[in-house]
Amino acid sequence: MKLATYMRDESKRVGVVNQEQVYDLADCLHASGLGDPKLATDMITLLSGGQSTLISAQAAIDWAQQQGDTALVQPLAQVKLSAPLPCPGKLLCLAGNYASHIMEGGGPSPEKAKMIPRFFMKPCTAVIGTGDTIRIPPSAAFADWELELAVVIGKAGRDLSVEQAADHIAGYTIFNDISARELTFRQQLPLQEGDWFFDWLVGKWVDTFGPMGPWITTADEIAQPNNLHMQLWYNGELQQDANTGQMIFSPAEAIAFISQFITLNPGDIISTGTPAGVGHSKKLRLKAGDQIRGMIEGLGVIENPVARLAG
Repeated sequence: MKLATYMRDESKRVGVVNQEQVYDLADCLHASGLGDPKLATDMITLLSGGQSTLISAQAAIDWAQQQGDTALVQPLAQVKLSAPLPCPGKLLCLAGNYASHIMEGGGPSPEKAKMIPRFFMKPCTAVIGTGDTIRIPPSAAFADWELELAVVIGKAGRDLSVEQAADHIAGYTIFNDISARELTFRQQLPLQEGDWFFDWLVGKWVDTFGPMGPWITTADEIAQPNNLHMQLWYNGELQQDANTGQMIFSPAEAIAFISQFITLNPGDIISTGTPAGVGHSKKLRLKAGDQIRGMIEGLGVIENPVARLAG
């Protein structure tokens, strides 16, 4: 299934995308009698219900397709999609998980045996959906893109093994880890120890710097998450062209590592890092009027315009 969050009557609804249409899941569960509509209150509630809830959701959508009731469905082109998880419980991102990206930034060729996954968090206020505007504040002198495969957690767990991790994945979505590479607020201040790391994090935390979507594709539809073609275009020109198989740490390895420290819950997101082709290596910075388009095989396309906030 393709699980989406969309706008209807100024409220967010959970929908299922099928053949360029969006079925309202709560309405389909109610009309079919195949499940409690409250299970589709929001995406985290749906995922928290586990596999049995997803089975009920699929059955309700199958029933609705057979009925042909137009009250249960809308054309995808007429729907405003939000981020599938507008406010994940936790939004965790891996840094430096593709050798090509490390090397384009001037780093040495990495040796996996000598590394651990490095992760950081982004706040919910960074999250936007496809079609929403990335808004660059005056203090971000150089904003950049980072196309990433994001893993959606479907079952709670801690201290997971790599083998157990796969059972905790509900699905996958596209994430764009927009990053401010250069900040201006320290220009008149002396540098102190640790400033560079704090500034790096601030550059990740900015509002709207987390486009996500267009939906969650459930894990049963993605047979090989470690072999997905991924591409990003900047103003129509291809900039990133890679494969998820080029990751240093697989999604399962990342989940296992992170779960040593953090209990993972349904609706948490782990974004798995970006390959080479970011703007900083090419001296291309995001500016007002730009358009970014990202694609990952089997997961759809996410597109976002760019604006710059007035100082």
